[in-house]
Amino acid sequence: MFQKLLLICALLFGINQAYLSAQRIATPTAEDFVASGTAFFNGSGCYSLTTATQWISGSIWYKTAIDLHQPFDMELKLFLGCENQWGADGMVLVFHPYLGRQGYRGEGIGFAGLYPSLGLEIDTYRNGHLEDPYDDHVALMANGRPHHALSLAGPNRIPNLEDCQDHKVRVQWQPSARRLTLLIDGRQVLSYTGDIIKEIFNGNSKVFWGVTAATGRYVNRHEICFEKLVFTKVAPLGRLDKSAIQLLSKGKELILPKLQFSSGQSQPQGIAIEELNKIVRYLRENPRAIMEVNTFTDSSGDEQRNQELSNLRATGIADYLRSRGIPKRQIKARGFGERFPIAPNNTPVGRRKNRRVVFRLVKPIV
Repeated sequence: MFQKLLLICALLFGINQAYLSAQRIATPTAEDFVASGTAFFNGSGCYSLTTATQWISGSIWYKTAIDLHQPFDMELKLFLGCENQWGADGMVLVFHPYLGRQGYRGEGIGFAGLYPSLGLEIDTYRNGHLEDPYDDHVALMANGRPHHALSLAGPNRIPNLEDCQDHKVRVQWQPSARRLTLLIDGRQVLSYTGDIIKEIFNGNSKVFWGVTAATGRYVNRHEICFEKLVFTKVAPLGRLDKSAIQLLSKGKELILPKLQFSSGQSQPQGIAIEELNKIVRYLRENPRAIMEVNTFTDSSGDEQRNQELSNLRATGIADYLRSRGIPKRQIKARGFGERFPIAPNNTPVGRRKNRRVVFRLVKPIV
């Protein structure tokens, strides 16, 4: 019995060590971030996002994407200025598939216009036409839309933060419960439960995160310090093998056998995402390449339904590639349904071969 207990303890310890090894638990440094706009590292372990100057914006973005299929825990320290009555505009913690972008300043707080995106807003100025409450407030917003009629959660009133003091902020994501929570100075001020991977990021769980701030007609100084980050870093993008690249360069069709959709599913997931990431890398490294993405089904079921499903899969792949930063001009996606089979449809093996995604360069690069 004692030996069994030792074995169980050893297994649990091993699992815990493996979990921690996949996590980043550290205080980040200036080298971990990309600064945009007026943001700069102030030399004391913190970033200045804006000075008390009209109509400016600044943001910092963590250089490595995170995976929303895994939990994260961020502890920050924010300084939102000293001007209360006429101070503006606040900060937003943003999740976005693209690195280093900035939205509109002023009431947009550097978040407005970013799509697709998720933004945790800490707003210190009332814009009545956006349905802001009179007090400082927090809200969860989607896709760069600052109007609170469109908020996923909030706006919730919070105590004044423009008090010349640092305030501790903690953001936690629990993917198993699909719950995002925000705490300020130890008190939970906002909570949201929803499938943000599917509903906001079109099934793409790999996103970058950053913090934006802005001023408009009214101003304040905005600074941020990082105390602790716990999250799973995204593995580097895979790479097509030499034989696959040769097929593409000669204008031939490339089929990735592992890129399969579940029955009735139109959004790429799991291994399909890993395979698509190889295409992402290829198109990033060859920005002049234009890729055809053609999707096919087997002949099971209704022909019209198969065509519709094929169209949705082509759109889903194109959306995913764009969400990873591939310009629209590099992608030409089309669904062909059950037309043009490459194997008999009367066997499981043949049907699987016919359920395929075919990549081909519009103009070979070699």
